[in-house]
Amino acid sequence: MAPGPSAMEIPMPAPICLIENSPAGELQVQQEALRVLAEISHPVVVVAIAGLYRTGKSYLMNRLASKRTGFSLGSTIQSHTKGIWMWCLPHPRRAGHTLVLLDTEGLGDVEKGNTKNDTWIFALAVLLSSTLVYNSMGTINQQAMDQLQYPALRGDEGEDSAEFVQFFPAFMWAVRDFMLDLQLDGRKITEDEYLENALKLKPGSSKQDQPYNLPRKCIRQFFPARKCFIFVQPASRKRLRRLEELQEDELDSEFQEQVAQFCHHVWEISKTKTLLGGHVVTGASECR
Repeated sequence: MAPGPSAMEIPMPAPICLIENSPAGELQVQQEALRVLAEISHPVVVVAIAGLYRTGKSYLMNRLASKRTGFSLGSTIQSHTKGIWMWCLPHPRRAGHTLVLLDTEGLGDVEKGNTKNDTWIFALAVLLSSTLVYNSMGTINQQAMDQLQYPALRGDEGEDSAEFVQFFPAFMWAVRDFMLDLQLDGRKITEDEYLENALKLKPGSSKQDQPYNLPRKCIRQFFPARKCFIFVQPASRKRLRRLEELQEDELDSEFQEQVAQFCHHVWEISKTKTLLGGHVVTGASECR
């Protein structure tokens, strides 16, 4: 019997839709995507990205695919990605593994106006991935915290929460168009220290403090493995409209280095997707 196709043999020149999000807000798995996954017999490393719409999520995913184009970037105020799109590629660092990239529909789309649908999309990104990238703009502030779909994270806060956490992905916060100095109380800090300082809880349990503390508690509890990356603006605003067409020398050199560090880290640390009992997930098992 001839051997089945390996991850290296699956021709996937462009992403395809994994989860379709209908205008009515109904999510449906696409059969074509399931057929692609069913052909992958190797372990999968699943990296998903989520965050506010029109914040450059797709660009980072294309770079993780070592491509300039693929996931649709768009150049208008409208959200381009609908549902969840998937790209399966040979893992650039691990032989015999497949890298599965999931680009999710942007949260907070004013044309959609459906926060429950946003929560479903975010919850699927969490459940499917072994590494989750949360993408936001400017700074890590209360608005960025509120945009994080923490209702999808709350789950069971009782005795089973510790067991629940072990299936959560590693968490990376990507802060785009960051223009501040990384300093705290007059000293330079790292990106990770910046994130941890932003996740500090307010003491006490007053009603006024609960909206501030709740998303921070969820991140601290369910994502014990977390990291932060900051990115300067990649180019002038005029050039940003055609970001996927820009050559390397047209991009800010600091931005290029930050993206390279981000991709290297994701490729190196993202773990194989596993299930209860440590069972390694392949494409075939993931689509079941």
